[in-house]
Amino acid sequence: MRMFLDETTHPGSDEPNLRATNCYIELEFPIDDSSCAVIYLIPRTESSVFVATCWGTTFDELLSNPSSQTVDMITETWPTLATLLYNGLSDKYRDGALIKLEDPDYGENKWFVASVAGNISFENADTLFADRTMETINVVVTKSLELMVELQEKKPNMARAFGKGVLTGLGTVALGAVALALGVDPDDLLS
Repeated sequence: MRMFLDETTHPGSDEPNLRATNCYIELEFPIDDSSCAVIYLIPRTESSVFVATCWGTTFDELLSNPSSQTVDMITETWPTLATLLYNGLSDKYRDGALIKLEDPDYGENKWFVASVAGNISFENADTLFADRTMETINVVVTKSLELMVELQEKKPNMARAFGKGVLTGLGTVALGAVALALGVDPDDLLS
């Protein structure tokens, strides 16, 4: 599965691209000619999906053996990360959660910012992408962008943990462009 911000597989396209596999639906939203935001719909039950953005192994080192000092540092420095972690540990998905799921492409666990769209139908695209799913996509995109802003502004060298690609060196102006491309008000992220 691809990272939340990645290189586009459809250069020059202004339209979102949908790719369905046996394990998930991938939505690629173009940001510019070379980059995109990637959102996943991953079946959870017969009538619900995880709506998620992939963060790979970004948090593995930080969260591999957290001490009380690490937890305090996360809470003080990155409150969005702390809230997402708490929600994930508490199975509270409505406002977004940081969880680990298996990436079916590689068979390894990765971090995801996720929420659940429940009581939906998989009959066709209209019922799958009804208001409930679109609201959940908005929650996940907003929390993912908030987390990205927070990690970059409060700990600039964290960008190295994201590896190569469009995340490295992404500044506030670029984050604003990403937010606009995804229909999120940039002012909501920076307040």
